[in-house]
Formats: sequence, structure tokens, C-alpha cells
Amino acid sequence: MTKTLWPVVLLVVLGACHKPTPEEKAAAAFTISPLQLGDGADLTGCITKIARAGPSPSYILIEDSLQGGAMGYIRINGRLTKITMTSGGSDSIHSVRSFVDAANKLSVVESYDIKDAAPGQTVRPLTGQLIVTWKGGTQTIAIGGARACIDAP
Repeated sequence: MTKTLWPVVLLVVLGACHKPTPEEKAAAAFTISPLQLGDGADLTGCITKIARAGPSPSYILIEDSLQGGAMGYIRINGRLTKITMTSGGSDSIHSVRSFVDAANKLSVVESYDIKDAAPGQTVRPLTGQLIVTWKGGTQTIAIGGARACIDAP
């Protein structure tokens, strides 16, 4: 093996040996719970609903798709939490937006592509990822969902 490969091999081996600390395990052990009927009922206008990607998705985030001041809801460990957009934006085909809760303990970043609506429909499917950080733990989730507004991104 050449001398230049040793640092790479050592880095890979050391990275594989890292065991999460108890604090890291506890922080990452939160659950993103499915939304319940009525969650987000106060939201108006264009609505984006985000679900885990997969064969039996259930919605885990709902937000009102506004370009500025957007609001939404997510359930962490079963508790409904209101989130407010802090940065980002979208156009007709892509969205990257960041949200936080009032206490700044929860951060949600959504990044997704917006597909065309089926002929005669106004609901546009979306796919991408959601990055949720709560009390120092982070989960990255593959998502699907829908935006129920075709005229405004």
C-alpha cells in the first residue's frame, strides 16, 4: 500500500470505531410522529403536506407554503409543535426552506422537488428530504408529499 493511502485507511477505520456517546444516543432517539386529523386546520391558502417516502406513508409535516412567514406543524414524540419559516424559498419546481419552533430547540429543513400536476388536477406531488434537529439530535428522512396549490410555489 502506498504512503498516501494510509491516512485515508486510518481515517475510515477510526470513523467506523466511533461509538455514539450517551448524549448523542439520547438526542437522536426522538420520534417524528404522524400528524393527527385536525393538525394544521388553522393554516390557509396553499398547503404542503409531507410524508415519509415509502409504500404506506403518513403525513409528518404540514405547512402553508407562503414565501415569507410560513407556518407549519410537526409532531415530536407525539407532541404537536408549531414551526415558523426562518429562511429559504421556492420556485415552481424546487423548495428549500428552514423552520424553527418558538423555543429554538427544534429545527426543520425541507428540500424537495415539485412535480407537475396530473392533467385536470391541481395537486402537485413532491419528493425530497426532511432534516429534523431536536435537542441536538438529527434525523434525515426521505419524503414524498403534495402541494395543493398549482399557481403559487
